[in-house]
Amino acid sequence: MPNATCFLVAYALVLCLEMGRWAGMSPRGKSWLMKLLVATTAIGLMTHTLYLLDRVFLSAVSNQSWQLAFSWHDWGILCAWALAIAYVWLLLRRSESWIGLFVLPMLLAIIGGSISIPSKPMNHASSASLWRIVHGISMTLGTMLVSLGFAMAIMYLIQEWRLKTKRANQGVLRLPSLEYLQTLGSYCLLCSAGSIGFGVVSGVIMNLVQDGQVNWTDRGILFSGGLFLWLAIATAIQRYFAKRGRGHFTAWMNILSFVIVIIALYLVVSAPHGKSDSNSRAPDLLKTRPNNGGVG
Repeated sequence: MPNATCFLVAYALVLCLEMGRWAGMSPRGKSWLMKLLVATTAIGLMTHTLYLLDRVFLSAVSNQSWQLAFSWHDWGILCAWALAIAYVWLLLRRSESWIGLFVLPMLLAIIGGSISIPSKPMNHASSASLWRIVHGISMTLGTMLVSLGFAMAIMYLIQEWRLKTKRANQGVLRLPSLEYLQTLGSYCLLCSAGSIGFGVVSGVIMNLVQDGQVNWTDRGILFSGGLFLWLAIATAIQRYFAKRGRGHFTAWMNILSFVIVIIALYLVVSAPHGKSDSNSRAPDLLKTRPNNGGVG
């Protein structure tokens, strides 16, 4: 089975091909470059998917149960996979725009960070329950949407600057319209708030099912609850100003949300219950055991 380095290299090659689209080429050359770009992306996504399936298989075999145990490494790879799917969708729908120049660097950073984290599956005693998996997927999807919204925000600010300075038609860099970037950024912010909110709710249910109680003062609960509160506020702010023709507020809300999510994830992963020496537990922002300081 492929390892994480395989699709990391493939995505890096895709980024190089995206950068190659800057060079002046004949229509035929651009057509061949686009075909090569799509083929390389397909190879990267295929090996990425096979790696995830292999991780699921290893987790099930190691636990000898239908229950699955995931590490921080696995959740990071899953987040990157979701972002890769989003990139493919954008590539097919907006092939004339070079969105990959802004999405792929984040994709590579997520994969690189995940590779640096130990990938040892958890043992059977700390296997993930159904609600833990739902919680992890929700938080992972929310993180991916915030990352995608960040890319849309950067493109929006660059395109806005190019229009103000009348440079939009100069050079070879092609970006989507401000309306498209604002709309997609708004959807990313709204959907990330919904996903993180569902992750909070599923985490609370997970605690109630496993322990019969919820420690509302737990660090993880405070972080995840605060993250959802911010995303809800940011969504309301951007919708308010977007109706008044101030689309750049959507971009800045996405950028701030991305920074806050990165800080929150760093604090959770760097905390004792998020480190790999606690059996590389899932990204459980709502669960901490007082006995060993681990998540779950």
